[in-house]
Formats: sequence, structure tokens, C-alpha cells
Amino acid sequence: MRSSVATATDAVAFEPTDAGLDAILRVIAERDGDAAAAAERPQRERALARYHALPAPGLRPSRGWRHDYDKLDLHGLRWTTGEIAIPTSPFDALAALTAPREADIDVPALATENAAGLVHVGARAVHQTTPQSLPDGVIVTPFDRALREHAGASDTDRFGALADAFRNCGAFVSVPDDVVVEKPIQLVFATPDGSDDAVFPRIVVVLGRGARATVIERHVGSADALVCGNVFVSASQGAELDYVAVQQAGENARVFMYRTGDCAADATVRFHVAELGGTLVRSVVDTKLSSRGARAETSALFFNTGFQHVDMSTTTTHVVGDTTSDTVVRSAASDRGQGRFVGNIAIVAGAHGADASLRDDALLLSKRAHIDSVPALEIAANDVKAFHGATVGSLDEEALFYAGSRGIARPDAVRMVALAFFERAIARFPSEALRDEIRTALDRKIDAATDIDG
Repeated sequence: MRSSVATATDAVAFEPTDAGLDAILRVIAERDGDAAAAAERPQRERALARYHALPAPGLRPSRGWRHDYDKLDLHGLRWTTGEIAIPTSPFDALAALTAPREADIDVPALATENAAGLVHVGARAVHQTTPQSLPDGVIVTPFDRALREHAGASDTDRFGALADAFRNCGAFVSVPDDVVVEKPIQLVFATPDGSDDAVFPRIVVVLGRGARATVIERHVGSADALVCGNVFVSASQGAELDYVAVQQAGENARVFMYRTGDCAADATVRFHVAELGGTLVRSVVDTKLSSRGARAETSALFFNTGFQHVDMSTTTTHVVGDTTSDTVVRSAASDRGQGRFVGNIAIVAGAHGADASLRDDALLLSKRAHIDSVPALEIAANDVKAFHGATVGSLDEEALFYAGSRGIARPDAVRMVALAFFERAIARFPSEALRDEIRTALDRKIDAATDIDG
């Protein structure tokens, strides 16, 4: 790591216990004063209590799932916090970070045109001293002590509660009424080799009335990292937000992210999630449509190779009627990759006129791969439209035969059919640059796979 990136000195060993929480509060007291630490203690203690009280999410270990969330080893990590000031763009620091292994690490954030950006190295925010150009009133800043009103405990699962208790980084993005941010805002969490930080981000994105923006959350790196965080996005009346999450953490990283969205009247929130890295990933998207005219879209994909496990869950709750949601999920697994998807549409009592759809398709590329798909509907209102469908299957032999009849070699046909399978989800990502990036990443995963039936 080069000189533009400082090394944290206020680090303590991480442990999810009362003693571990006391240790990090002492760090906060030394940095911000006793009053600041005292103000944070109640919320963090409540979150830690929730972490210990809540059951482990998802199903128990089985043939198709080898991990036990109750037995995760969280030793050997450190808890740090703070900011690192640099004189130019935070992406300069990211370039310095990746340069020693630039042949092995691809960081698309560096090639993407950004309205603004914030980079984290481990749990440390790499913050520029000269802000980039943004429309008047737009805020992109590290999630620090100045934003306590957004730091409260969330209604999340067990890992979300752990993230609330030990929050040490993140971002706050605010777009005022009627402001349109043309270029994406990028939030990058980098975990380079040798990083042993436990990274607990909290990301809050708030759009005013009629505002429009695209926010990209990225996870990159090669360390055996733990990333456990919460995201909350809110779109006011008539606002439109595309929230993109592209996860390409190291092959032994563990990533647990809980993303929540709330839509006001005539607002639209679109979540786009690509889970492509890590050895164990839990990815949750929970969207609430609380006012008439609100719309939610979720587009998600994962492709597990090697021994990767991805546990994905989406829930869309129609709190009132005349709301619309559309969820599309594509997943695939090769080698010994394992996955499961739980998708839920909830239409509460009185939400008449709600219109919801969920489509999930999974592709198994080897005999040892396994994906479970569990779509569900909870309908407590009349006069609604609700659809869900799911398939789990192997490569389409008719498509392979057709490609072969056109002179395409079978290995190339397998690649072509597998990549085309993801296209319905990819096509909903908000820019051609992102779509090409996802296609390239999937193509590389096919190259990395060691066992693809075909």
C-alpha cells in the first residue's frame, strides 16, 4: 500500500460480545470524547442484544448448504474506524492500492465516469480534501458521527443487528428536491491482501421529491474479509433511484448485506444486485411500497463456482394499493457451488389494486452443484394481481443442438447459452457500461469453473 493510504492505529480485536463492544466504545471515546461514546452506547447495546436473541437466518445446513451460521468463526479480525484524507480523488487512492496487482485485480470503478465517489480501505474512509463537482445541495460523505439521526438500529436479520452494533464505516448520500444527478455516485469498499478489518458499513441514500440518481455500491479485493452491513434507501414523492450493488470480494471473503428500500407516492426504487465473489454470501433486499403510485423493481443474479455459497432473499411488501413491483432473479452454479433463493411478495390487508410479479430461474451446470428456489406469496387483500414462478434446470439441449447445427463448437455453445441465461436480469441494469461489466465478470467465472457439464 502506498503512502497516500494511511495505516489505522486505533484498532482493537473484534469479538461480538459485550466486552468487544466496550472495547470499540473506548476507541470512539478516545477519538470523539466520552459524551459521543455515551450517546452511541444504548443503540449499539440494543443491536448487540438483538444479534444474540435472533435466530440464525435461512435454512439449517443440509446436502445443498454446508455452512452453519451459528458456528461462524469470527476470530482474527480487527475493528477500526475513521477517515484517511488525501489531496485528490479517492479513486487515486484506490489506484495506488490495486497497482501492485493490477494484472490480477480489475476495478471497474476506476473506468466509470462518476459524479462523486467514496472509497473505503477496510473500514477506513478514503476521503478527498477537495470535493468533486456535484449539483448544488447534493451530499456524498462518509457515514460518521455527524449523522447520528441515521444510525439507529434497523429491523433486520441477525447479521443486520451485528452490523448496527459494530458499525464502523459507510456513506450518506442526499439528493435535494428536483435535482438530477446524471453520472453515478460510487461507494467502493476495498479489502486488499493483508487486510484483517471487520467491515461494518451503514449506507443511507435519501432522495428528495422528484430527484433522480444512480448509486453504485462495490465490494472489491482479495483478502479473506468479513463485510457485514446495512443499506437504507428512501425515495420521496416522484423520485427515481437506481441502486446497484456489485460484489466481487475475494474468493474466501464472507459478505452479509441487508438492503432496505422505502418508496413514497409515485416514486420508483430499483435494486440491481450482482453477487459474484466471496465464499459465503448472504444478500437480502427488502422493499416497502408505502404510498399509492410507488413502484419497486429488483434485478438480481449470482453465479457460484468452486465452493461458493450464496444465500439470497428478496421481499417486497405492498403496504397500500395501487402499487407495483417486479422482481427478476437469475442464478447459476457449477463445480460444487451451492445457492438458495427465497423470494416473497406480501400484499397486506387493504392494499387493493396492488400488482406484483416475481420470476426466479436457476441453472445447474454440474452434477455436484445445487440451488434451492423458494418463491412465496402472502396475500391479504382482494382485487390484486400477483404472479410468481420459478424453475431449476440444466442447459437447454435444444439450444445446444441448434448452436451445433450452425457450426458452433459445443464448448462455445455451452458458454453462449449459459451467458444468455443471465441476460433478462442483466438487461435491467441502468447503463451499458455496467451491463458489459457484468457480462465480462460472468464470462470470467465460466473460464474459472472446473466442472461444467456439457
